[in-house]
Amino acid sequence: MANLDTSEQPRRTSKKRWQNRKRLGFKVDMTPYVDVIMLLMTFFIMTSTLNQPQVMQINLPKDTATVKIPMDNVVYIRVTDNGLIGVSSGKEESEAPPVKVGFNELKNYIEALGQEKNDMVMILKFDKKGKYSYMVDVIDEINRADVEKRYSFSKMDEKDMKIIESIKN
Repeated sequence: MANLDTSEQPRRTSKKRWQNRKRLGFKVDMTPYVDVIMLLMTFFIMTSTLNQPQVMQINLPKDTATVKIPMDNVVYIRVTDNGLIGVSSGKEESEAPPVKVGFNELKNYIEALGQEKNDMVMILKFDKKGKYSYMVDVIDEINRADVEKRYSFSKMDEKDMKIIESIKN
């Protein structure tokens, strides 16, 4: 592990006596330390736990039968490609005109609708050209709202785009 080097340095006659002493070298063999470090690293890797992937729980219907929901309980949330949010609630056999709502106001607006409608179901429609962060922000605001969280995703079509155009003006 450690060796003692006994080689002498050449003596000079003109220097002081304490400088002319024989110098001893000391060498340390690092090979066993590498083995210990590898064993420690292997121990910590094997005993550490890695982060578990986070999964969102999705409740799917048990059978293929369609569920009838009264239009009074349906709330449509449409988000355009530039982040404009239009929220409209259903009436009997139709839909109310949409209301322009900002990201900051969405939570309070959904809570107010949830107090009016006991069995509220939200249908979320996002433009394909929109940013992914808009969808995440809307879902976060829904999750922060103090309402029963029942929502479904639906495809945004031309009819929805025309409805959103009515609140842009």
